[in-house]
Amino acid sequence: MDFEALINPKTAAQPKPAVKLHEGGLSPLSAIQPLDDAAWALMQLQHRIGKERGETTHIKELDPHFTWKKEYFNVFTGWPGEGKSELVRQLLLLRAVFAGKKTAIYPPEDMPANEVYDSLIHSLTGMSPDPTWQNFIPMKYYQRAMEFIREHFYVVYPQKGQGKTLEHLLSYFEAAIAKYGTEHSVIDPYNKLDHSRMNKMGGIESYAGAMLDICTSWTVDTKQSLTMTAHPKRLEGMRFGQKRPVPDGTSISGGQMWENMPHVIGAVYRPFRHERKNDPRVAIYIHKVKSNKLVGLPGSIGEDTENPDVAIEYDWRTARYKFNGVSPLDDPLVQAIYAPELVYERPKAIVRAPNTFPPSDFESTPKPTNAPL
Repeated sequence: MDFEALINPKTAAQPKPAVKLHEGGLSPLSAIQPLDDAAWALMQLQHRIGKERGETTHIKELDPHFTWKKEYFNVFTGWPGEGKSELVRQLLLLRAVFAGKKTAIYPPEDMPANEVYDSLIHSLTGMSPDPTWQNFIPMKYYQRAMEFIREHFYVVYPQKGQGKTLEHLLSYFEAAIAKYGTEHSVIDPYNKLDHSRMNKMGGIESYAGAMLDICTSWTVDTKQSLTMTAHPKRLEGMRFGQKRPVPDGTSISGGQMWENMPHVIGAVYRPFRHERKNDPRVAIYIHKVKSNKLVGLPGSIGEDTENPDVAIEYDWRTARYKFNGVSPLDDPLVQAIYAPELVYERPKAIVRAPNTFPPSDFESTPKPTNAPL
């Protein structure tokens, strides 16, 4: 992809022979996609079996509003420290566990890489790798969980001398796709990219529009799912302890472009954090979905939303989001990854053969006889 032409068409090179505008000597006709026999065959297939829809998040309360769709660019915002990174990673952890999907993550705020991998292990097992915690994970479980995370997650972090522009990051993701077969890529967060070209490109709004256009094009070109977290703008006059509004696309620096360009815009919000910093209650907002029929309907779940009957809490002890008191990671299939012996032992302790049940009260009570008292 000619990134420079997309982000700065005025300064992009304009060779005289038209054919040289295209890499590999491709003709301009190659950009035209007529409704040919191949396209018609695909349309007939979709007419018969339906179009490809988003795949489940494995959270039944969230699926009506958001599912995973290839070729989609998803943006999640939220005030600092309110859990947007944790939610994105946990959703992708569920994809790894239940669908075998692999993810590449650029997490500059959480480096070094072992910290990122440890946080994923904590969520996977519900046990902490820190020996000072009461729910400290035993080494044999830690080892098995590590092997699973090593197979499904890859931290991307440029070394000294490597670039950190958006184009650089997307090229690193393409390398992960080619070598490891990743299907999800995450930039967490957007503000940690190299934005030194912003002023040369007409300011923050023009620059944001160009960057987001590159992201949407990249997902289509690579058939990948790209997810990005982005911080809201600082609120003028907002003081510590005051309740903040629910952030949306217009809350992010660059404003309207963030509303227009991504396929999905979501927000993680803690409605009572202004009252108690450690209040675990969470609300999830899905503000925008490009294709409601294939991915989900915009909406919200959690405390003080249109679906307040869905209670969402973040359990810091297990590093898991819980929906109505339950996490999908509580499933025995997840425990089988790191502690299979516990899964197989549990049925032995619970399920008995019919003739091994203890006697009931009726059976243990002396039976009446005809003998005289």
